[in-house]
Amino acid sequence: MTRTQLESAVASGIPFTLRMADGREYAVPHPDYIWLPPNASYAIVHEDDGHFNVLPLLTMTGLRSKAAASSLPEG
Repeated sequence: MTRTQLESAVASGIPFTLRMADGREYAVPHPDYIWLPPNASYAIVHEDDGHFNVLPLLTMTGLRSKAAASSLPEG
């Protein structure tokens, strides 16, 4: 995955999950949960419990967007 692809996903504001080469996945529910330092080859993904993960871009294999919840009409 390229930095440009990741920046584009973050800028969209749509929640997504990052997939890593080792099979792990990291949720990014909001742009505030991820930080891309200038000129860095890694991203920092924050978790609700206060922990964070430093993830190398070279080991990111892709991302999956979260589907928006559909609302059905009542009746």
